[in-house]
Amino acid sequence: MTKRIYVYTVVGKDTEPWERTEGSTLVTGAGLLKVGQTAKGTARARIKQQLNTAYPGLKGVTILLDEPATNMHGEDFSDHDVHAALVAAGIKRTGGEWFEATLDEVQAAIQTVRSDISYQPKRTQSFDMRPEQRAAVETTAAYFRNHAGSKAPKFLWNAKMRFGKTFSTYQLAKKMGWQRVLVLTFKPAVATAWNDDLISHVDFDGWRYIDKEASEAERDDAADYDGPVVWFASLQDLGGRDADGSIKAKNEAIHLIDWDAIVLDEYHFGAWRDSARALYDPADKTEAELAEPDEQVTVEGLAEELAVKASHYLYLSGTPFRAITDGEFTEDAIFNWTYVDEQREKAEWDNAEGPNPYITLPQMQMYSYDMGKNAESYAEDGEFNGFSLNEFFKAAKTNDGFEFERPDEVAEFLEMFRGKLSDQMKLQVLTQDKPPFPYEAVRFKSAVKHSVWYMNNVAACFAMAEMLRNHPFFSQFEIVIAAGDKAGQGVAALPPVERAIEDVKKGDGVGSITLSVGKLLTGVTVREWGAIFMLRSLKGPESYFQAAFRVQSPWAYRDAEGNLDLRKPTCFVFEFDPNRALSLVAEYGSKLATTGDTTPSQAIGELINYLPIFGFTGGAMTQLDATAVLDWASAGVGAAALARRWNSPLLVDVNEHTLSAVLAQPALMEALENVEDFRALVDNAQQVITNTKDLKKAKRDQSGTLTPGQKKQQSETAKKRAEIREKLQKFLAKIPVFMYTTDYREESLKHVIESLDSELFERVTGLSVTDFKTLNNLGLFNAQHMNHAIYQFKRFESASLDYALTDEERERRHQHEQIGLWDTVTVGEGHA
Repeated sequence: MTKRIYVYTVVGKDTEPWERTEGSTLVTGAGLLKVGQTAKGTARARIKQQLNTAYPGLKGVTILLDEPATNMHGEDFSDHDVHAALVAAGIKRTGGEWFEATLDEVQAAIQTVRSDISYQPKRTQSFDMRPEQRAAVETTAAYFRNHAGSKAPKFLWNAKMRFGKTFSTYQLAKKMGWQRVLVLTFKPAVATAWNDDLISHVDFDGWRYIDKEASEAERDDAADYDGPVVWFASLQDLGGRDADGSIKAKNEAIHLIDWDAIVLDEYHFGAWRDSARALYDPADKTEAELAEPDEQVTVEGLAEELAVKASHYLYLSGTPFRAITDGEFTEDAIFNWTYVDEQREKAEWDNAEGPNPYITLPQMQMYSYDMGKNAESYAEDGEFNGFSLNEFFKAAKTNDGFEFERPDEVAEFLEMFRGKLSDQMKLQVLTQDKPPFPYEAVRFKSAVKHSVWYMNNVAACFAMAEMLRNHPFFSQFEIVIAAGDKAGQGVAALPPVERAIEDVKKGDGVGSITLSVGKLLTGVTVREWGAIFMLRSLKGPESYFQAAFRVQSPWAYRDAEGNLDLRKPTCFVFEFDPNRALSLVAEYGSKLATTGDTTPSQAIGELINYLPIFGFTGGAMTQLDATAVLDWASAGVGAAALARRWNSPLLVDVNEHTLSAVLAQPALMEALENVEDFRALVDNAQQVITNTKDLKKAKRDQSGTLTPGQKKQQSETAKKRAEIREKLQKFLAKIPVFMYTTDYREESLKHVIESLDSELFERVTGLSVTDFKTLNNLGLFNAQHMNHAIYQFKRFESASLDYALTDEERERRHQHEQIGLWDTVTVGEGHA
């Protein structure tokens, strides 16, 4: 039988103080630990044999660790080996097998013996890669090796939060034999994860980590170090310059090193503005502006702008949909791992393979509440003429602080959280069972103990905090405002939340509520959060799910004997703007379909299989299927809304990259001059490109600041870019006319335009098919948003054909219906 190593302490010895000297530092602590071994099946059996007389039932004995005493080669080691490692590390032995040490120090000594590494008190982890992490590393390494050559290869990990991107990246670096890895990001808050994974795992013994906190001596030493070095820097900091325009002294070494790889973390924040902006608190304006450049970040752009280059490039993101649909990465240069993949593996894991590695990752559930017609009447958003959370929670600063514009309605809203319904809602549920509400239903009790409420602006956060603190029920909660200037940026906003949670634990309090406009909703983990209240109306699925997945962080413990204490098996998204939310779910599912071989309906069906959605409308709470989500998401989309969608700036990509590609085609430019909608592009493109480059250089040389003259130039450039975009939108607004006119309903629109009905397209739009095809290939039109707009159009059109059909006829038609989107075709829409 395999031996086991164990650690325990007993009452009295668990508080005994001790001190020791490490170099010139005096280290103090409390508690003596017994380190032993046994051949019995569990440590408890052996300890009971030793101590049951003195401690009946082992009352007063705390078992801290019990695990196999097996090294990396599968051979047994003894407690004497661990004792020797502890003594060699300067830890005092008080007699027998008792040591003046912390549990981390003992674990580090065990890893020293198990992995044959030098003793490092913080290096206590030795877990292996999960199957998907191993697949990502193997696939990426093979791609890099097969594409080695004159141009540095790039690879994308489309991996949701909790994939373990830092750990997996380090494993890739180890497999590739990289010695110098530069990690760049727009989100400095993620630095903690990159550091922790490197210094805590035995696989990275001997690796060095450097970031902006490192001293000049540490930087110089790392540059010359004969071993692997990981250097972390924010793109904002690396792109900045001193007053004289020179590279910052602390960044000089970065520009001198030949990097084996550059890793772009949280890539979606730099790739486009529209999906990233919502996750920033307005108080973080400087960071938001720097993190949301007009242009997407590319390998070529990095080399030019930052004067750094590498032999390999790895991009990391949980929502890189635009990069995928724009064709920035070839299909074989993308590894996908989504929430659906994770939850599918969790559900289908074969326990014969060992402990389920996904068991601690909570399932998400969404509860969507329709606020009713009364709410809509005073909270219309002017865009979809429907309920708007941003209007509902509108607040302003007053002489006494902050107040909601409609405090009575907001107060009623809070009562609804507890199941205290208004007269209108009572009428709705009079004849039916009342649906579950967040602070009333038993099923939500543990999840809402610690929650985050996602508000639209800082004023709403402060107004809500004031109302909660004066509320007879919610005043029992610790209220934290993680918004505004005083809350700090990035991880600086985390300590007040941690203190509030700790105060609840120590005082056996009711719970905590964190109010945020974006702080702590990316790059930071609060494991105790079990629910997010979506109290703002978001427009992009990227920002919505980036925030929602924040509460999906695991919260579990494994005790010394290996028993799992799962604190958060399920987490919840509470939604109060159903049309907007379910539209985002539908759009997110459609975008997931772009990463695989499924139709939007199938992708949505699989998504909600693992992310159940419960809709409350008309007094009933029902679980929605893919058809219901699509119907609900499309219910408020009438002809006027469709027209607005076809005039959306999201449908065109007007940036330095696409404009330069157009200008590089002289024949195309000459042809576009004859089309009214494209003259603004012809007239303004070169100036936009030149000004953009000049302004980038000025920002870099002037530490991110611009002179009044340069700001005026920036404003004029933005206007010219907007003029180009508006003209292109005017062109795209003719597409629905073409869709109504053509007889080809079941083919992709791109195929119809280019092959089946070319003459009609040219008559309707004025643009030749050849020129259209070229513009499309250059990336001027956003295929992802075009697909979604056409999908909404076709569903709206299809619904008009259903009114005269029976249920059976409607189901049969939808099962076999073929719907042509922009560049793809779906079959059997409406049925997952």
